[in-house]
Amino acid sequence: MNKFSGFAILAIILIIIGAGLLLKDLYTSYNHGKNIIKIKESRGLTIFWLAILIFWCLSSWFDIRLYIQYEKNSGINNIFINIFWMEFSISNIIKALRSSEIRENGIYKSGYFYKWSKIQNYRWVLPNTIEFKVNTFLKTNSTLEFTINEEYKLKVDEVIQRNLVL
Repeated sequence: MNKFSGFAILAIILIIIGAGLLLKDLYTSYNHGKNIIKIKESRGLTIFWLAILIFWCLSSWFDIRLYIQYEKNSGINNIFINIFWMEFSISNIIKALRSSEIRENGIYKSGYFYKWSKIQNYRWVLPNTIEFKVNTFLKTNSTLEFTINEEYKLKVDEVIQRNLVL
């Protein structure tokens, strides 16, 4: 097996892993119930990942041109790796866009989805701030805070009461 084919196989495996992550993020984003409230947060992370995606697209464009003109094997290897990084960037853009939401089937915080079954309890720490205690990976506890407009407080409380079994 020569250097090109070994590296190409590794790159194709990375592309498959990236596609799996992307499909998981899309599934998570669109199959976890109706959106109750989206907490407004900074768009900095979304812009960052969008810039990274543009960088990898441009890099792929140059590598494709290089491969077509000179038929260099390193060009095709770079294209494969760039495809993985584009998938990774798109996955992170999806997570950044879904950074903080309360949905029918759980909550999003920092791009991660927590089902109601993972939430141990909640309390209102301020009139417009709710705190959730969440059971995370390896049974460790984490605290998530959301600042909610007063107009949505009753609706959020209703959804939490209906879905959260304490």
